[in-house]
This record gives sequence, structure tokens and C-alpha cells, in this order.
Amino acid sequence: MGIYLGLVACNQNTNHDSKAGVDSIKMESKSLLDTSEDCAKPTKYPNQDKPMALMMRQMADDAQKMKDKVEAGEQIDANEFPLIRFHLVEPTDPDVLQPQFYENARLFQQAHKAMMSVPANKQKEMYTAYINQCINCHQTYCSGPLKRIRKLVLN
Repeated sequence: MGIYLGLVACNQNTNHDSKAGVDSIKMESKSLLDTSEDCAKPTKYPNQDKPMALMMRQMADDAQKMKDKVEAGEQIDANEFPLIRFHLVEPTDPDVLQPQFYENARLFQQAHKAMMSVPANKQKEMYTAYINQCINCHQTYCSGPLKRIRKLVLN
């Protein structure tokens, strides 16, 4: 006796009727594979395979943690949040590798160093400068993440 298993892709019906001499397994669309809801969702990270995009996501995660610490009045330091040298790896769009991009990266490094070198009571100002460097660069290069970056601004 064989088993008939219906596998489906997006937006296809997954229930199959029994066939003569063959048992049937009815599968609900939410049980195993793609559902029409899953197919309608946009890809969260369309550039996930490029090293610079991966590093930028890590930097955003780190910035959120830094923001939380700054708001709590806790010291942040370079041991916990080392500088990520994103400008040295492959970008999603190689056309961004222009002199101004590297100047923005240099300014970002300065903002990171300044933020890490001040006591906790001065870090709010330095964190703001750090996030502003992100915004300044992303207004020129790769504006997609600006909405996420703006959420990192201190209230």
C-alpha cells in the first residue's frame, strides 16, 4: 500500500482526495509548506548574502542595545560594541564605493571612537552624533534602512 503526499507551493490548494488503491494524507496549508500568507510577505532582508549588508544589520542591532544602555545611564564601551569595519567588505551595490562613502566611513569611525571614550553622562550626546553619521551616509547611499535607523534616535 502506498501513501500519496501532496506537496504544494504558494497559493495552491493542499487537500487531495483519495485515489483508488492509494491512501491519501490530507495536509492543511499551514502544516508544512508555504501558505498564501507566507507568500504575500515581502522578503525582510533581500540582500542578506552581501557582507556589508550583514555587517550593517549587526551594527543596527548593536545600536539598539547601545541606545537602551544610554537611556538607562549605563556605560557603553568598545569591548562590548567594537567598531565594525563595514567599509572594507563587499557591498550590495559596488557603485557606492566612492570617495564620499569612505569619508563617511571615516567620520563614522570618529563618532564611534568619541562615543566609546566619554563617561556615561556624556554618551547621550556622542550616541546622537554616532546615529546622525549613520543617517547622513544613508541619505546618500542606500536609503532603504533610514526608517530603521531613525528609530535609533534618542527621545
